[in-house]
Amino acid sequence: MSRDSKGLRFPCECVSGGPGGYSDPWANIAKHKLLPNGTKEEILNLTADEPKTISQLASALKISPPSVYTHITDLMKSELLRESAEWEKKYPTERYYEPNFPIFKGEECEEFRSLCDEIAEEVSKIFEKKRPKMERAFGRTGLKQQGWKLSDVAQCLYANIQRAARNRLEKSGLIGGPEMHANGVEWVFWAEDPVKDKKKSRR
Repeated sequence: MSRDSKGLRFPCECVSGGPGGYSDPWANIAKHKLLPNGTKEEILNLTADEPKTISQLASALKISPPSVYTHITDLMKSELLRESAEWEKKYPTERYYEPNFPIFKGEECEEFRSLCDEIAEEVSKIFEKKRPKMERAFGRTGLKQQGWKLSDVAQCLYANIQRAARNRLEKSGLIGGPEMHANGVEWVFWAEDPVKDKKKSRR
């Protein structure tokens, strides 16, 4: 837990008007309102299925091409969307767009699921093993006298453990940290698409 904060630090800086940088590396997506409405999210969903043009998106969303263009421009500025250079074009001037972040398809999620479950089990066992120490530390705080239980604050403890572990792994280079994007916002982002057996076009 940080000791240099000048105000309350909430579970995620995405809900705070103050400066963040202590929580999740994807929180800036929400804090800076990079996905402020369902239309932009739907554009990401549609282009994740396969890259699409503005006219194709306008048809699917049933809104005007100029409106889609505005959303595309915003998503391109925030670097949540990019132009797909590899998608086969019918015409040289066509521009296809796709998400600018990793998307785990259903089969790819399954590839990692058992490993993630294994690691999660190990982490939960360690957390449970440390419960006596957490109980003793909790007893030395004023929280118990205020009527709170350890279970009421355990989420906070777990979140701080997870953040500290992530920071260590970022420093070791095993996982990538948040990157600065063109609009001056740092974030790491990804999505999971668990739906299987979708019929897609081939490149």
